[in-house]
Amino acid sequence: MIAFTLICLALGVLAAVHLARPLLREGGPGRLIGVAAGAVLALGALAAYAVNGMPDAPGAPYEPRMAALRAAAPATLSPVEQEEWLRDAVRRDARDVEARRLLGRYLAATERELEAIAHIEHALRVSPEARLFNDLGQAIMTLNQGTVTPEAERAFRAAHAEDPAMPEPAFFLGAAAYEAGDRSQAASYWGAIIARLDEDDPYRMIIASRAADLLSRPSMGGADPAAMTEGAERPDIEAMIAGMIDGLEQRLADEPADVSGWLTLARARMMQDDPGAASTALARGRAAFHDDPGARALLAALAEAFELEETDA
Repeated sequence: MIAFTLICLALGVLAAVHLARPLLREGGPGRLIGVAAGAVLALGALAAYAVNGMPDAPGAPYEPRMAALRAAAPATLSPVEQEEWLRDAVRRDARDVEARRLLGRYLAATERELEAIAHIEHALRVSPEARLFNDLGQAIMTLNQGTVTPEAERAFRAAHAEDPAMPEPAFFLGAAAYEAGDRSQAASYWGAIIARLDEDDPYRMIIASRAADLLSRPSMGGADPAAMTEGAERPDIEAMIAGMIDGLEQRLADEPADVSGWLTLARARMMQDDPGAASTALARGRAAFHDDPGARALLAALAEAFELEETDA
């Protein structure tokens, strides 16, 4: 106890002298002030330790604490203890892929994405599995506020190549294609994964609903920006919408293999307050994709969202 106190006092003196060094270099009163300042700081450090220090408090050795965590049921551990358990597992076996994967997911969920990415990449060097590529893509997305960056897209492509039945990579690859303006490719990814999943699979329902919503939104690619500039003559909006719908109807009659087109047409008819025409559009779409369960699931999801009954084309 005495020896420990003397060590603390010595450290306090050294720190005090270091802080007062500029004054000690000066002669006369400045030097005296420096010495006094050093003494005050040293005594202050000792007093602070005397009040707050607990040299007799029992320590918490690493190995006994970890032995207790290893022996505990994982469900009984707090999030902090679970993280400590996973870090310990990685320290004991750097090639523990599952521990690194779980640690990476936990770190990404707690806004430590860069460390998460490092652990997942380390695990991938040991075992290039689909789920690890998927976790890497999602960690990169989290780091970039939910954007499917080129790096994330590469990870999802690798995951999809390893396991085409995994729903998350297919969904995010479809999202990347949709953001790039390629609705056909997006529908292909989404429809294919929906067709693979069981009808009662929650992922199937979520993907079908989200995909139907996105693919049914009208594309403004054909709009004329000049018509909307300030001072220009405003077009007849209702006539313009009617013209766009008529054009879509004609295009789908010539090229019916466009699930996004049928979804968009049905949504447009609902915007015109014509549920009968919307049901007909979806029925025509189902007929066009009679042998494509993924596309039919997308059409059914929109019908459910609009509370439309299925009808024959």
